[in-house]
Amino acid sequence: MKFKVIDGGKANEAMSADKPNVRVEAERRIKAIGYEQWRVRSLATGSPIPSSIQYLKIQIEFVAEKLELLNPIPGDFTDDKYWPTIGA
Repeated sequence: MKFKVIDGGKANEAMSADKPNVRVEAERRIKAIGYEQWRVRSLATGSPIPSSIQYLKIQIEFVAEKLELLNPIPGDFTDDKYWPTIGA
């Protein structure tokens, strides 16, 4: 039996090493609002995810998509001035 190393993820990391990773920042922010805990709670209990959390996640994903389209991507794309917050 022969084993083969699959480098799919590593190749993608190498290609994006020179480009700012806006998606990582978006995922960090989604994690910070506790979206995953709300999603798991919703699946377990059937209760809905609060609309403020759902909308904030959608807004964060939208901002990430638009920031990725900019050329060049701002060097300070992690700054809060680009990203939505609860109640904003």
